[in-house]
Amino acid sequence: MPWQPNIDGSTVRTLADWGAFFKANGQPYDIIELMDQENSLLEDIPFKEATDYDGNRTALRVGIPAVFWRRLYRGIDVSKSTVSIVKDPVGILEARSIIDAKLLELHGSQASAYRLSETRAFMEAMRQEAATALFYGNIKNNPDGVHGLDPRYAFTDAPNVIDAGGKGSQNTSVYGIVFGENDTMGIFPKDSKAGLGHKILPEFDAYDAEGRAFRAVGDLYQWNIGFSVRDWRTVVRICNIDATKLELRKGEAGFIDLHRLTIKAKNKIPPEKLNRMRWYVNSDVMTALELQASDNSAGNVTLVYRAEEAPQGGPLFKSRTITELHGCPIRRCDALLSTEEALAPAA
Repeated sequence: MPWQPNIDGSTVRTLADWGAFFKANGQPYDIIELMDQENSLLEDIPFKEATDYDGNRTALRVGIPAVFWRRLYRGIDVSKSTVSIVKDPVGILEARSIIDAKLLELHGSQASAYRLSETRAFMEAMRQEAATALFYGNIKNNPDGVHGLDPRYAFTDAPNVIDAGGKGSQNTSVYGIVFGENDTMGIFPKDSKAGLGHKILPEFDAYDAEGRAFRAVGDLYQWNIGFSVRDWRTVVRICNIDATKLELRKGEAGFIDLHRLTIKAKNKIPPEKLNRMRWYVNSDVMTALELQASDNSAGNVTLVYRAEEAPQGGPLFKSRTITELHGCPIRRCDALLSTEEALAPAA
């Protein structure tokens, strides 16, 4: 059966929508992108081709051989190590837009400006969804998606989880992550390409709700993405941070000592990997860290600000300010919620 787009005006652009995009002189408006988010995780995470088309297999040594003290003229038992295979899935994130070919023709040379603007919006939506999935994706709830950090570090008594004591459903988390090929990394399917792809579709027949054809053009956005934690020790989570109490000062009931919590967290990371760890926080926690650092009564929350120059041929920014905590950069991720349900110990 032919593909039938929704033409109720909510997903397909109407003439009125297009008219709202242009000024009286026919030039497109400069759109203020109020929906953009800061999700630095996507800038930091390295990606590697997966072992399979639908995911990546990792062999983990989960047990070491038994060793023995031997007497002369007496033998010992045979032993071996134990290895487990873990497979991390890859998801296909897609979005599609469709435009009536006649509508595109009516706007002539300005149509390309509109399509470019829409492309920016679609790519930002894809980035936000990917960042959210890398934290909160759960293949038990969505088998077509990816498995993120939240379900992997889901219990307060897990080895690399620290409980900040929050209750209810207004909590947030802080993550410390070490990225690397043998640590934590992004994955994409075998024999494919990494990154967000955009394809301009040639003119084709689309069909309305009654099955009647019209000529259309479209754009297809696709991102094959997954997440692999090859070494669980390279991620630490501070959970149950009550977002409603982050601005309390030391001595006030319910004060959250972020300095103490982050010291505990960083010391969960293997010492030889700690110099590569980055913190990931949302804007609420970032603000609280800076306020506690400026409050002498809160203790020594040591933050360091330094300018980072972009490498030649690297990202588009010329320079930016990096904030460091305990010698590790802090990166803001708006995908981290302040409405997390409180975690509990494993049943």
